[in-house]
Amino acid sequence: MDMAKVQDWLSTIPSKHTRKNYVAGIKKFETFYEKPVESLIGSDDAGRIIEKFYVWLKEKGHPQNTCRNLVNAPIQFLKYFDTPVKYRRNLGMYRTVATTRDHMIVISEVQEMAKVADLREQILLEVLLLGLRIGDVSTLEWRTFDVNGQPPTPIMIHTQKEDVIAQTFISEEFKGLFDKYLNTIDKSNNFLFQSNRKGNLSAKRIDQILKDLAERAGIKTHGLFRWHIGRKLFLRTCAELGVNAWNAKIMCGKSVSVDIATYINGVQLKNDFIKVSNVLRLFPKPVANGQTKQMLDVVFQVLRNLVEDKLKEQGLMKKTRPINWQAVYEKLLPEEEKPEHVILT
Repeated sequence: MDMAKVQDWLSTIPSKHTRKNYVAGIKKFETFYEKPVESLIGSDDAGRIIEKFYVWLKEKGHPQNTCRNLVNAPIQFLKYFDTPVKYRRNLGMYRTVATTRDHMIVISEVQEMAKVADLREQILLEVLLLGLRIGDVSTLEWRTFDVNGQPPTPIMIHTQKEDVIAQTFISEEFKGLFDKYLNTIDKSNNFLFQSNRKGNLSAKRIDQILKDLAERAGIKTHGLFRWHIGRKLFLRTCAELGVNAWNAKIMCGKSVSVDIATYINGVQLKNDFIKVSNVLRLFPKPVANGQTKQMLDVVFQVLRNLVEDKLKEQGLMKKTRPINWQAVYEKLLPEEEKPEHVILT
């Protein structure tokens, strides 16, 4: 391996994590090829060799996603030095396989963690709910969040891995916690999450804090419990709420094509963020006394009318056994709001 050439290539990669992965991929490729990777620069045979490398990885038992990442390293290296890499698309080298290795976290588990968290840890959980990558979270600066205006307040975060701007917002809940947190940190240190050595918390340390919180909250984990599960929670919640996939990507710092980004504005993102942040809250808003009952009163009355109208249409109203609407209604109410007697009009 010609380290001068490799370092020249790596110096153009913004993300430290990506650089680390690329080095691992180059080393693995040279183990297979038994020659330096730079010996393929200018070769017309590069694509065929890369295909053989991919097949070799599969035969070694590496999972598809690992193969994809390892193969990408020599491909990107050779492209940087203007060497075309032509490979058969039907091999599926860049195919991504959905995995279930990660714990599928839900918002109720994050809320349980918030109950046992201190102020700094609560700020960390608020950032977790923004869906940002851990590498970007580690280097966040507190001034980014020290903004004026009525929440949700827009903020811009430059991401390292994909080199795009995450256009997200600070919710009212986040703002309230941040104002308190701001009085506890060292203002001469630019970082939001500060280490004891006047620097920033590493990605490894942030992951450990998250795991410790889960343990203290008594959460039973199923699979890997790491920062990335928060990014999955954000994107999954966006999908469940019907948020446009492009808007969801922009908010959490995933790249979208320029022609699409041109048509997405701040108002759209703000409205979508409000939808998501109303669900992804550390501290759910308490339901007003009797609010559940009032909502059910309306819904239940409409439901009853629809059922009875349908029975009348089919001439079954007098033939069927009378429906005990009282019992149905009371079963729908939560225990704390079940009255002793309910009279339906």
